Amino acid sequence: MKPGLKSTELWFSIISFCVGAILSAIGAEGGIGQIVGGICMALAPTSYVAGRSAVKSKEAIGQAQVAAAREIAKKG
Repeated sequence: MKPGLKSTELWFSIISFCVGAILSAIGAEGGIGQIVGGICMALAPTSYVAGRSAVKSKEAIGQAQVAAAREIAKKG
């Protein structure tokens, strides 16, 4: 598993947050740009957490399966 700084999840989240901030800043007051920008900024951290959680849970399951297989091999 890649460290957080080298993961694509982080960089996609940073880019989407920045795009959202730019849209919010240049959008007309109460306009669609501000709404879309706010949504992008709100969803960026959530998508990062969800992506990293999925990666980490798959890795943990794989490690547990390897450990179980080793225990079975010792007994057999």
